[in-house]
Amino acid sequence: MALGSRLVVFRALLAAHAQTSWNRSAREMGRQGVVLMITLTCLVGLLGVGPLFLGLGALGWMLGGTLQKPLAVGFLGLVLALIGLGGGLFGGVLGGARQLNWEAYRGFPLKLRTLYFAELVAGLGDPLPLLLGAGLAAFVTGLAIGSPALLPLLPLILVETLFTLLALQLLVGGLAAALVKRLRLALTLLIMLAWVGSTLATSQLPHRAKAHETTPVAAPQRAERNARIEAMTRRGLAILSALPSHAAAESLARVREGRWASAFALHAYPLAVLALLMLLGARVVARESRDERTVEAPRGPDRLWTFQGPAEGIGRLHFRTLMASQLGRFAFLMPVMTLVLLKGPFAQMRGQSLWAVPAAFAYLSLVGNNVMLNQFGLDRHGVKALLLLPVTAEDLLKGKLLGMAAHQGLQALLLALLLAVFERATLAPLLAGVLMLGCVFLAQGCVGQWTSLWAPRPMAMNSLKNSNMPFAVGMLSLATSGLWTGLFGGAFALCAWLAPAWLVPLMALLFGLTLLAHLALLPTAAAYLDRRREILVERLG
Repeated sequence: MALGSRLVVFRALLAAHAQTSWNRSAREMGRQGVVLMITLTCLVGLLGVGPLFLGLGALGWMLGGTLQKPLAVGFLGLVLALIGLGGGLFGGVLGGARQLNWEAYRGFPLKLRTLYFAELVAGLGDPLPLLLGAGLAAFVTGLAIGSPALLPLLPLILVETLFTLLALQLLVGGLAAALVKRLRLALTLLIMLAWVGSTLATSQLPHRAKAHETTPVAAPQRAERNARIEAMTRRGLAILSALPSHAAAESLARVREGRWASAFALHAYPLAVLALLMLLGARVVARESRDERTVEAPRGPDRLWTFQGPAEGIGRLHFRTLMASQLGRFAFLMPVMTLVLLKGPFAQMRGQSLWAVPAAFAYLSLVGNNVMLNQFGLDRHGVKALLLLPVTAEDLLKGKLLGMAAHQGLQALLLALLLAVFERATLAPLLAGVLMLGCVFLAQGCVGQWTSLWAPRPMAMNSLKNSNMPFAVGMLSLATSGLWTGLFGGAFALCAWLAPAWLVPLMALLFGLTLLAHLALLPTAAAYLDRRREILVERLG
């Protein structure tokens, strides 16, 4: 296919994807949805995104004028690594997956690289890459203002970092989809990784003094501790200097010195890493799309089961649906990934005993957002039979909530066991953490009941592929997740600091109040479900 033809197909592919997503979102939302989308966008911009962009721009401006110092170059490389590598890993772990339906384009003479590049650009529609990409643009703009001489090289750094984020997110998402099919192996490998990290952290980190110890540290012990800290700092700087982002930062320092040839030569390493990520990602995603076409062998009839009431029956059905989906199985990798983060990148942060438990449960609460905000998505055409059952709308919503509660409760139990074994967490903070997770679950579940009826969309059972979440729902997910985790996590941390004995009673009280509020709003959500039955059948059936 000629270059011109490839460009035409490439642009048509992106335009078709964007137009389809926009048309679907517009039909689902209507005039009220558009108003809400604009309102949410403005609120998120004023409260969170605006200060973030201004802060990154100011940071770039300060670093642009001090690149002659080695510390500034190292810090610049760290910022680029956090945006590119950190953002890609975080997005992939949270379920960042492919946007385009590759199977639908198999009838066209499209090469793998054409589809893959279209997929990368379409990935900018996800909230996380969109926010990080805009923040990166603000940071690069600040660098240009702080040092105008860097301007010719800054577009290359912007493209490198942004495409590294997108390629790594797609690669990690594809690997996660492959690991979900081998859940036992994935859990075993991640637990072994957490154990290795725990062992290394115990052997290398200086021993923390207990809070009740009042004996002053002797001078030789203080000197030994400082020496260990300096040694760890040197190792950290050595690791940072090996990253491709450090080579990109070093190239800007070479530009300040007028060494243009050396500056461009340094970009061979980041570009090679980016090419490797893209090659691996294309192969993984192509294999995933081939596996989706594989027809499973027929199974025998499932064993029948009983239940006490309609809500319990719907809850058991929804729990089985979640456990049969790749998205539901992927959620059980998150407790182990949370432990790996605590034992790896965050092991050296101070005050971990105070924030580790609430942070772990808050991170776990983010996993269920895709299902929580689209509670009928996995039912797909089965929603027709579901709505024909002699079950009230209130029992239907209660059952969905019970199924998701059982699903996330098992994840919370796994996380609590891992924290007890590897972090030596005691019973009181673990119980308070589970209660905090329950508060976030109930609050987000109330929001999810409305978004599930307002903008329903089908979700794949055998894939982690992105389900084209409307932009307004994505912004609402970010805003409400931050609100609930900040509210309940802040109450947890504040009480653990000021009155540890009241931690469990306080979280139990908050859980009870959140449950009462959820039940009070349930009849209104049930009435909305009765009005949206035809929309559910049209969108999902």
